[in-house]
Amino acid sequence: MYLALILSVIGVLSHGCASAPPQDRLQPTAQKLIGKSQAHILECAGKPVTRTSYGQSIVLRYYQEASMFEESLPFLKGSQSGIHHGCWARVLIENERVMGVEFRTVPEEVEKHGDECEEIFQACTP
Repeated sequence: MYLALILSVIGVLSHGCASAPPQDRLQPTAQKLIGKSQAHILECAGKPVTRTSYGQSIVLRYYQEASMFEESLPFLKGSQSGIHHGCWARVLIENERVMGVEFRTVPEEVEKHGDECEEIFQACTP
């Protein structure tokens, strides 16, 4: 049962990293994290929102929300609300090393944003 769960998690992570067109520009960030130690990720990205164990694998989930200023657009003498957006990041850890990274913008339809994904791991990559 654990093997099937681990394989499905790996499949989702590798599929998410390789195929989501809006996330293509985030690939360099994700690729730079591969091979880093779990301790390094926890040190530079901080405590994850959730930490889930699947046998010997661990999935760390992070969330970064856009600032409220970024979500409002100047409109004449006031401001107009923009789309509330953010980023979920999943990091697959096996044998204390990062094996996969997946970024998902929220909502997924928001393609032009994604800086939140990079901000989560900004201190982790040179």
